[in-house]
Amino acid sequence: MKKSAFDIVLEDRKKLVERIIENMEKGYFFTKEGWNNLAVLPQNPVSNLYYKGGNRLKLMFEAIDNNYQDPRWFTFKQAQEKGWKIKKGAKGILCEKWIFTKKEKEKDEKGNEKEVEVPLPKPIVNYFIVFNGEQVEGIPPYSKTTFTKDEILKTVNNFIKSSEVKIREIAQTEAYYSPSRDEIVLPLREAFKSEEAFLRTTLHEMCHSTGHSTRLNRNQTGEFGTPSYAREELIAELGSLFTETSLGFKIEGEHFNDHSNYLKSWIGALKDDYNELFRACSEAEKASNYLLERYNTFEKTQEKTNDKTPKEKKRIIKKLKEDELEL
Repeated sequence: MKKSAFDIVLEDRKKLVERIIENMEKGYFFTKEGWNNLAVLPQNPVSNLYYKGGNRLKLMFEAIDNNYQDPRWFTFKQAQEKGWKIKKGAKGILCEKWIFTKKEKEKDEKGNEKEVEVPLPKPIVNYFIVFNGEQVEGIPPYSKTTFTKDEILKTVNNFIKSSEVKIREIAQTEAYYSPSRDEIVLPLREAFKSEEAFLRTTLHEMCHSTGHSTRLNRNQTGEFGTPSYAREELIAELGSLFTETSLGFKIEGEHFNDHSNYLKSWIGALKDDYNELFRACSEAEKASNYLLERYNTFEKTQEKTNDKTPKEKKRIIKKLKEDELEL
């Protein structure tokens, strides 16, 4: 019997989650050696859109595992239409496409016909296969803006300044976001191994802050070791990762807190339901976009006096806000 698109998508999800769990059981999320390549913001050069959510994470994994330096991914048909040729033996990656609404025509109170979007009783699932730019012959070389360490630190410091949540640095050993007080508490900067480690931890806590009831309203009541706690931590970790790459770079340095505890809680949640990763990706994308919009507004106010934001970074943030390549 031929497999349905739904079954194929779920099987592919399971493979990805099993791969991640295997990494987590060894004590890391991506490769043990770490990663530092340019291809962590997957995009389609034909449609000029960025991949989001689960598709984004899946393509990031492939780029890191294969050390791709090209962030461009597209279908066989798109390559063919451009006159590009997929290299012999190249293996494509399955991406998901979920359709939740349909367009219908209806009449307004004046009897005029208009087209509206209505929710489907059951979402339609489909999939498509994409190839990386390094698997293609004839494609123009990719060029990307790179940033110095000083530029990265300055950008993320400005990103922190854009927070609508109060951030306090005090002499204690834990970093956390308090939903009841709606504030982020961090150890003193001197307590961190590096400036980068401080910035990564702060981004993680800023992603937590988006879950407040006045913002994206996520469940943040779980105690350590519970499924809801693990889910929120996974959202914050993925959200901070998405935010870094959306800004156009990766920040080096570990979080202040012990990652092994987080990994253990994530493993349990993912083993119970491998779809949890994709739900977390969707929520992480929302959290990241919320913070990026705040940052974009902050940058606009700074432009009036001193415009030094690289044009490439502005373009990325603007495109991420406009794009609709989901899941």
